[in-house]
Amino acid sequence: MNDKLVSIPVDAESYVRIAEKKMRQQLYSEAIPYFKHAMTMKDAQDYTLQLADCLVKSGKTEQGIQLLFEKIIQEEDFADYFYRLSLIYTDIREPNKAFLYGLYYVQLTDDQNYFDKLTTTFEVSYSSREAVEVESMLYVAQQLFQYLFSHDRINESIDWLNSQPLEIQERKEMRNLKAMAYLFDSRYNEAEAILEQLLNEDETDIHALCHYTLLLYNTQQHNKYAHYLQRLNKLHPINEDESFKLGIVLSFLKQYEASQQLLLPIYKKRQMNNAQLFHAMSFNYHALGYVKESEEMWKKLQRIAASDAPSPKQVSQITDSITTEILPLLSSEDRYARLIGIFKLSQLPHKETVITKELWEELEHMGDYEKLYLSYIFNKLQLVKLDFIHQGLVLLAEQDASTELALNWIDKAHALIELKEIKEVTAYAAACYYLYRKSEQPLSLEKCSVLFSVSKYRLNKALQYYKQNNI
Repeated sequence: MNDKLVSIPVDAESYVRIAEKKMRQQLYSEAIPYFKHAMTMKDAQDYTLQLADCLVKSGKTEQGIQLLFEKIIQEEDFADYFYRLSLIYTDIREPNKAFLYGLYYVQLTDDQNYFDKLTTTFEVSYSSREAVEVESMLYVAQQLFQYLFSHDRINESIDWLNSQPLEIQERKEMRNLKAMAYLFDSRYNEAEAILEQLLNEDETDIHALCHYTLLLYNTQQHNKYAHYLQRLNKLHPINEDESFKLGIVLSFLKQYEASQQLLLPIYKKRQMNNAQLFHAMSFNYHALGYVKESEEMWKKLQRIAASDAPSPKQVSQITDSITTEILPLLSSEDRYARLIGIFKLSQLPHKETVITKELWEELEHMGDYEKLYLSYIFNKLQLVKLDFIHQGLVLLAEQDASTELALNWIDKAHALIELKEIKEVTAYAAACYYLYRKSEQPLSLEKCSVLFSVSKYRLNKALQYYKQNNI
């Protein structure tokens, strides 16, 4: 009878035993949750390596590789992770990566047997072992940097570069990567110093030219930007690496057709699984009118690097909303309309991404009252009266986003503020909505109270207060 009892795992080792049994049965997907649970109880290197194997063998190769990347970034004793990366790339038939990761492992451990195996397996011949070791170090540094950078972990990517041996940091490839990271972190002075030095050393360095043009674009150095953009458009990349870099940057600079001419052949030829490529091609396709292809590229991006960033379609929709609805309100002579414009802007998804520098400048030149509201919205400044107005706008927008209703509320809210009656924002907002709807599509008190989750008694009191004070 005891043989039928199910043993419940109580510690990491128990979970791992179950997972290893699943692995022996080649039930890799079933083994994964057991390894993950074990790792929450005990962070052991062996568990990580076994979990990575399960992920790869269950078809989740990218997840397995990224798990190893994470451990390399977090731990000092990471040699075995590079050994496992070498084996993974051998299994999935990517010999160049298998060799370079393997060689990095050899440099960390001086495992000459594995070096001999690498050179035999991949039939490698070289004139200088030191040169291929440097190539391996450069490749690993670039790959880990790109992993962090593509996941918006900019400061970590800079730290990773700074942890490399000095002779590697001084290579122009590494300096270009560091300048790019500084650029995306808005550390323009540091980026500019590196890029100008690189261009002094080699004025034809495509990577430095691309990054420098981006810097000029971001810092609004219009004349120099126009000159360098013209130079970019005249460049003729000599290899796929340069074509890729130039294509990515041209997409960011909204030179979509030129970018697509460079990136599409690379994608068709190599079928790269690269987040930057998918991002750029998605925006290129959308700008060129290929909406379906754009969405397919964005889905590919989301599968390998899930991001909260807006898709090209979302950017287009948000931008249209700003142009057609919000900008006319912000430029209105009516102060209340300008407040509503700021409110609608604050409610946009991804607003930090889509609000242009020109729009920020326009906001900064508004009146003192509007600036106070901007500080309340974006800087979390505590302002009781504006908070009352804003909370009412939020409640009403959930039912009806019309500008007319919002104007109606702001007018009533200011009257309530003058009477120092600002405690019952929900009831007063509901009463405003009830009166607004009454003239067009009458709404029962009961339904209105349900919509705003306010009692009929409080709603009635708010309506009476409006009536008594001619609000």
